[in-house]
Amino acid sequence: MVVNNVRPSLAIMSEVSVLIIGCGVAGPVLANFLKRRGYNPIVFEKVSKLGDAGASLMLMPNGLKVLNKVGVAEKVEKGSQPLEAFQDLTSDGGLLGSSDLPQSFRSKYGEPAMGVKRTELNLMLKTMLTDLDVDVREGWELEDIEEGEDSVTAHFKGHGSVTGSFLIGCDGIKAASRRILLRKRGLSEGLPDFTGLTQTAGLSPTPQALKTRHSMRNWFGEGVHMIAYPVSPDVTSWALTLPEGEGNEAAWGLCSAQEIAARREKLLDKISSWKDKSPAELVQKPSRIIKFGIFDRTEMSPNQWYSRRCVLVGDAAHPTSPHLGQGANQALEDCFHLSHALPSLNLESENYEESLQKIGPGLVNIFQAFAEKRQPRTSALVKGARTQGQTRVVTTGTDDCRLRNEKVAAGWKDVEAISAKYDALCREPFQGTPT
Repeated sequence: MVVNNVRPSLAIMSEVSVLIIGCGVAGPVLANFLKRRGYNPIVFEKVSKLGDAGASLMLMPNGLKVLNKVGVAEKVEKGSQPLEAFQDLTSDGGLLGSSDLPQSFRSKYGEPAMGVKRTELNLMLKTMLTDLDVDVREGWELEDIEEGEDSVTAHFKGHGSVTGSFLIGCDGIKAASRRILLRKRGLSEGLPDFTGLTQTAGLSPTPQALKTRHSMRNWFGEGVHMIAYPVSPDVTSWALTLPEGEGNEAAWGLCSAQEIAARREKLLDKISSWKDKSPAELVQKPSRIIKFGIFDRTEMSPNQWYSRRCVLVGDAAHPTSPHLGQGANQALEDCFHLSHALPSLNLESENYEESLQKIGPGLVNIFQAFAEKRQPRTSALVKGARTQGQTRVVTTGTDDCRLRNEKVAAGWKDVEAISAKYDALCREPFQGTPT
């Protein structure tokens, strides 16, 4: 396989180079899996320097099981704080419902649920790739893709072209890989649809009142929703969702010191009347604040996830709003299933030539099976997240807020249904300890 601009030591390690677009969560994990299966992954990231990113992620057992396979889960837990409970509360601090299910996750699924600072996870994954001697190219922005019978060439802005056996698009909700694949099908997709909701996220010292139990808490107010969970023994990640139809995307992102002060005052104005003062304490003392819009995309059918030599994973294939906390976890499930669908390329194996044939013309069959396996599950979760988002932020008055709270409280009464819901999430993407 011809590979341009690859360090010689890497180029000779495998005949099969894989171009991975995006170095968030899915890209590095896929690179790890594929490297160990005999491929030569090359990871391209449009950001000029990986590092500071976002606020946090909630990792559930299904995602942590995959991170455990690449040797990162234990490192995440050392700096984090496993959850003990879920709690939904009113703005007055009244309990709408709760569950101790997270305490059973480790014994049931092998991993707990925990929050992690996104920057810390990104740097862990980047270090992992460095340790594996994986070629990571920062500042490489994908412009176009050309597919041949047994190869694919990616063109990058200001960097020329690189050819490999196949390409995996892991570049998020605004994925260039997704846009290019759809364009080649004669389909045009613009920017994601803005839902009219923004989320402001922050990291703050954990208030004393929240240290009594390490919980993921939701507060339901009028025209506002807030979620918070620990990301370390002493730091809590929080996010506050508001309806804000105005504003431009260029103004969103990490806030400066001056912007933090202005944003903090706006948020405090929304929750200052709450009897429960823990949310206000979090908003008053952030070490950082990030504001971003919540976007939605038209759902893709399974056959749109892939082409002859390309396949999409994570938010590139099934972008979701953050309301179920499953975006990163589902991307990690994708990584496990796709990497295990691809044949192992052991140069010493008697089946090596047979494995190579599978990623020749038959590669599209692997991509098809992967997409058809994953799309129904991710589609259901995306719809569930959308419904949650629509339910959480009520802006039309006290009576509607009361009805929403009653609906939330009613949802906690069916203990068996709650257990089944989390079991359907957490038992995936595998049970036991597969290789």
